[in-house]
Amino acid sequence: MGLGLNLGLVRRSRGGDAIEHSAYLRGGTARRRDGLLVDFSQRTDVLKNFVVRPQGTPAWAADCAQLWKRAVAAEKRKNAQEARLIELSIPRALPRQYWVELAKRLARDLATRGMVVQVAVHCPMASDGLENPHIHFMATMREIVNGEFSPKKARHWNDLFLFKAKAIRSQMAEALNQFCEEKDVSYRVDARSNAELDLPAAEVHIPRWNILYYKRTGKKTTAIQQRDEERVARAEVARLEAECRKLERELEEARAEASVPVADEISLVTPAKMARRPVIEGLAKPSLREKVPAETMAPVSTNFELPGPRYGP
Repeated sequence: MGLGLNLGLVRRSRGGDAIEHSAYLRGGTARRRDGLLVDFSQRTDVLKNFVVRPQGTPAWAADCAQLWKRAVAAEKRKNAQEARLIELSIPRALPRQYWVELAKRLARDLATRGMVVQVAVHCPMASDGLENPHIHFMATMREIVNGEFSPKKARHWNDLFLFKAKAIRSQMAEALNQFCEEKDVSYRVDARSNAELDLPAAEVHIPRWNILYYKRTGKKTTAIQQRDEERVARAEVARLEAECRKLERELEEARAEASVPVADEISLVTPAKMARRPVIEGLAKPSLREKVPAETMAPVSTNFELPGPRYGP
């Protein structure tokens, strides 16, 4: 299976807002930089939300609302990049009890480099009707120095991400495989994407503005309509495939039962019964003859006739 990984940025030039995105990840409410109130409290797929931060950072950095309010305020340019985004799919083979532990381990690697990371574990329904667990990482673009965000961007972090998509995929795949091995989970992911492996996408991916537009207006964009149609089609295909697999199992069971000869079934029982009969008769008959004198036993005739049918009066 290919690695499900998406990398991105919250860009003001594309209408992005880190405060809004943070509220979306944690399933809460917030007021954007432009004063617009956004509400994602109705979400039911948010399993866990927390912050992983470097040692020595102030207490406010652990509060998502304060963290991103200060991070956004530190950006002065109209086309500023407010946050770095990483989205990682969790393999379905990995039990739910390990999802948060995996998220914390991966986030610590970013925190040790000086980033404050908001982490959210989501589990919506996928297009095939099964769970689609994944982890969101939202990292700051500036270091915290003397209790405040630095006036300068941490440009040295670009060396970790700029033109390093393949390297990041390899690192994530290696970390995920190592984690599964530690937990004795039989799963191994390929660093390449499903597209590179000629496999179908795990889930339909559309630009996030489509979702935000739908939440604000209640109107579906063309991309959302196509996604929903594809979800319905995939769910129907998955249902038909499951039904076919069930029928194939029933057919195999019927063939297995029909292929067992009747004589073989009888031979499994009859020889054992026949082997026990002489032993029982040998034990029973001598005891009867010892109790009943031979001269008192009436002769038994072996010549007898069954009464036939009677006709007439």
